[in-house]
Amino acid sequence: MTAASDGDGTAERSALRAALRELDVRLADTAARGPGACLRYEPLVERLRTPAAAFLRPDLEHRLARHVDAGDSFARDRIAHVLAGACGAAALPALLRARESDRNDDGDTLEHDLLDLFSAWPEESARLVLDCFGSADPRTRLVGMWGLAVLDFGGSTYLGMVADAASDPDPRVRADVMSTLGSIFGVGDPPRARAVLIAGTRDPAPEVRLSAVAALGSSRDETVTDLLVACADDPDRWVRFQTAWSLARRPGTTVRATLERLAADEESDVRDAARKVMDSYPANRSA
Repeated sequence: MTAASDGDGTAERSALRAALRELDVRLADTAARGPGACLRYEPLVERLRTPAAAFLRPDLEHRLARHVDAGDSFARDRIAHVLAGACGAAALPALLRARESDRNDDGDTLEHDLLDLFSAWPEESARLVLDCFGSADPRTRLVGMWGLAVLDFGGSTYLGMVADAASDPDPRVRADVMSTLGSIFGVGDPPRARAVLIAGTRDPAPEVRLSAVAALGSSRDETVTDLLVACADDPDRWVRFQTAWSLARRPGTTVRATLERLAADEESDVRDAARKVMDSYPANRSA
């Protein structure tokens, strides 16, 4: 490498450090955020989304963690986007950690960046996601389950692992198992997915029963209908609330009687749900 090229590299690194400092200043000015803010930041973010900025990885990871800790999703996503563009697969661990604190993505770029990295580096992504799934931290296991459902969209490879997590000690993880098996992921082994969901309606944690009842709402066979009718007696009001919605479009006098009973529930949320179901689907009122 010539002295001139060394000088060019030093100058580019200096310019990239300056761009990152400028991004820091802009991100600190929360008053400047509002409609169209993403577009205003885009030129600077794209300037940093270059492999030449990979040397900034430690600085970017530090900033990402700081914004995650502060609960600043806007700044988090700008830095995550830079990190993904500059570092590629090397950005995956930091972005997966960032998602632990915000698994319900707010519609911005963190999840999209992870999906792009999964697509570009599937083997490395699978390895890291499996590590997450086996973590001792339930928040990390949740991220791992999300990643498995993305990488194995139809559940043909990892459904058994997810189904086994129905016995996880953390109810948040068990609830997520129900939601995952109730999605397209469950087609990898429908009988097993269905069995886990049915068992989930008897879980001691109400959030797990709620997720199981919601996931069973798309199943129309009589066994599931009978099970949902029984769930109308659940002691948790949100389980009863979801039961009303999951009974929608199901014919039969038993369903009708159950909805009428839920429409007289002591909790207003349950009553409202049951009445809306009966109003929306006449089949539930006359069968």
